[in-house]
Amino acid sequence: MPSFPRLTLTALLLAYPLHALADAKETLNNLVVTGERLADNSESTQRYTVPASRSATGLSLTPRETPQSVSIITRQQIDDRALQTSGDVLAQVPGVSPSRADSNRMSYSARGFTIRSFQFDGLSIPINNFWNFGDTDWDAAIYDRVEVVRGATGLLTGAGDPSASVNFIRKRPLPDAAISLSTSIGRWDRRRISADVSTPLTSDGTTGIRFVAAKDRNDSFISHQGDDHDTLYGVISSELSSATQLTAGVEYQRNDSDGMGSGVPVFYADGDRTDFDRSASNNTAWSTFYNETTRAFADLSHTLDNGWTLRAAYSHNDGNYGMQYLYRGGYPDRDTGLGMSSSYLNYRGNRTQQTVNLSAEGNFGLLGRQHELGIGWMYNEDDFDILTASPAGAAPDAGSFFNWRDSVVAKPAWGDFANADSMRVTQSGGYVVSRFSLSDPLSLIVGARLSDWELDQNYFGDERQYRYSNELTPYAGLVYDVTEHTSLYASATEIFQTQNARFEDGSLLDPLQGRSYEIGAKTSLLRDQLDASVAVFRTEQNNAAEAIPGVEVIGQPGTQANRSIDGNQVNGLELELIGEVQPGWNLSASYTLAQAETAQGERTNTSHPRQQLKLFTAYQLPGTWHDLTVGGGVRWQSDISRAASSPNGSVQVGQDAYAVADLMARYRFNDNLNAQLNVNNLFDKDYYEQIGFYSQYWLGEPRSATVSLNWDW
Repeated sequence: MPSFPRLTLTALLLAYPLHALADAKETLNNLVVTGERLADNSESTQRYTVPASRSATGLSLTPRETPQSVSIITRQQIDDRALQTSGDVLAQVPGVSPSRADSNRMSYSARGFTIRSFQFDGLSIPINNFWNFGDTDWDAAIYDRVEVVRGATGLLTGAGDPSASVNFIRKRPLPDAAISLSTSIGRWDRRRISADVSTPLTSDGTTGIRFVAAKDRNDSFISHQGDDHDTLYGVISSELSSATQLTAGVEYQRNDSDGMGSGVPVFYADGDRTDFDRSASNNTAWSTFYNETTRAFADLSHTLDNGWTLRAAYSHNDGNYGMQYLYRGGYPDRDTGLGMSSSYLNYRGNRTQQTVNLSAEGNFGLLGRQHELGIGWMYNEDDFDILTASPAGAAPDAGSFFNWRDSVVAKPAWGDFANADSMRVTQSGGYVVSRFSLSDPLSLIVGARLSDWELDQNYFGDERQYRYSNELTPYAGLVYDVTEHTSLYASATEIFQTQNARFEDGSLLDPLQGRSYEIGAKTSLLRDQLDASVAVFRTEQNNAAEAIPGVEVIGQPGTQANRSIDGNQVNGLELELIGEVQPGWNLSASYTLAQAETAQGERTNTSHPRQQLKLFTAYQLPGTWHDLTVGGGVRWQSDISRAASSPNGSVQVGQDAYAVADLMARYRFNDNLNAQLNVNNLFDKDYYEQIGFYSQYWLGEPRSATVSLNWDW
């Protein structure tokens, strides 16, 4: 592991003189030394909001103090909506839209760009969208909340797109002993059981442990498709002294799928559109997929006598992946179902990640006022080894696509495995950020990050090496408190994304530069129980590669030469209202408009909707009906489209605007026992979840219902 880069250290020292630290006149509140220190969670509040977040700047800021759009899905929201996976959670976040590549690989978009920045407890864990073997499909049972910062977030995450960063906050031990058991059944033979146990180990509650286990098994409305998920999580947290806190844990998740399917063909061989029923499957009975991940982490924080908090965190991730399946491409004959191409694929992979995070945060005095300062350094190393095998000898005959109901295609005998992709990506960076109190109502947040990024890869025999050094990522935000409860803000943030396109002389193009400009207003209503926000934003991504027609890289025959141009831009609006309307009535409502275009005004990112409306509410009835909570919501999105290949050339295919409604009801029999019903897609809306990708489509899930029985003590 490399030492702290010299240039990064120099930048931090120049950014803020050391004497400012010595002038600190006011200390932060000391760490609470009782069991309450262990209860940094959203689940104990039963609310849809949290008081503060560090996900945007690394500083602990309230929503009104943060000059960016931040949305949080709390534990109460997860439970009310019966969200089982991380993908279920992300689909509910304002402005975030999912897209499916196949049965097991999902990607997510915000503000016109793909989300690649994922964090766990603030530690960046990059997602590889190409080799994403279900790596965005974790069980939600172990998370207290999910925090999403939209726009360019390079200050804390390093490389990525100007879309959003997602921070999964794990559950921690509770101050008092607690047990939660849950079991549920649902359509398509869904069965789930989970247990969550937390207990203090000391009489004063300063040390505690927590265990979470979940088992989830379900079939699907799609033939030959089913999932089997196992999740185990254990964490211990202890105050080693009145100023020192240590948390360590391990999580294990294994996802097995019966069936690994692609989408269903959009066109027949004569060019007409297909019209299969919902159970149609581009799959076989022997196709399988698995993803096994073990993450171990440790987090140590210490508060100095002057109130400054020092933090050192480490995470180690081991992943094993595998899938074998038949991919059918092209177009079936309308009468026989013959004519599609077939590829028998078998992949195995291992992945190892290491992440280190060092930071310091505290107050300092300057010009008679108190300010905040955060300094940090992060390092991430990501190693992939992907192997592939082909059928030994002649591949089996795939036959007619119309045989998908019976899945009569034979499983091939596989040959030896060979290297497909060996890759190591390392990223390190140091940042500094400060929140200056310019006056009682006005604060300025400024910061910068300096990053190094390296890739060494053998991709199917092609050796690749890419290096980017000293990438500077600035951050600036201004917040003005109009009243005690209302603030106006403006911000300009950046992020960079690496690319492997080359100029004619063989040199790499500079990284893509993403910039977000945002102005907005945030207010707290109803005694700070309900948060409302409005934001207008513009996002730009420059240094995009454009192929130079007929020109190859000098000395590399067959390698396309490129030039750098100004890239895409997104203009949009976001509205969000979330919190408690009155005691027992929680509400989450949002509207997003994101108009993505090229510099020439042509629409981009058409496979994701321009507009989204998301609404969900849960209301605990008063009086004699107070044991009953009812709720529901609606998710609406505008049209999506994509250019797809057809037998008659390129054809634009898409999905018109549609809405999906959900319902929930929970009845509490006593203080410990309750039952809950969740109905998704209440009106059984038939819609495409994805259409046009490799000229195939994937239908959204029909109406389904889940009944759960929950016991808490």
